[in-house]
Amino acid sequence: MDAQLLATLHRVAAAGGPVIVAAAATENWPAVKARFVQVLGHGHRGREEVQAELLEETNQAVSHAPAGLLDQITHDQESRAQQLLLQAMLVDPSVSADLEELLGELSPPPEEDEEPEPPPPSTRPPVLRPRILGAPWA
Repeated sequence: MDAQLLATLHRVAAAGGPVIVAAAATENWPAVKARFVQVLGHGHRGREEVQAELLEETNQAVSHAPAGLLDQITHDQESRAQQLLLQAMLVDPSVSADLEELLGELSPPPEEDEEPEPPPPSTRPPVLRPRILGAPWA
């Protein structure tokens, strides 16, 4: 698989995990879940059923989390949701465009005060330079 495509899939999955978990704790969950199921299933009934079950597990975990464990469970469920999204996109990379569009609809626009997101890390390996003691550039 192309490195650039794989990086895009990871970026979309990383953005989607927190969106799913945040939505799971709201009254809008059924509608949001239905949209994710539609996108992730991509018209395949079997995939849609599996995605619906997996997403509902996220909802149940977040909704029934004990107060003292809410942060940990939220973090765990975000990671789980990211994996769910990544797996769906690896099975069918064309899902990523629809998923990105859905995330754009569900994510609030950045506030004007907010700093822009830093650029993604370079895929080029770092250049290692020997360190010479006493050198003016060291």
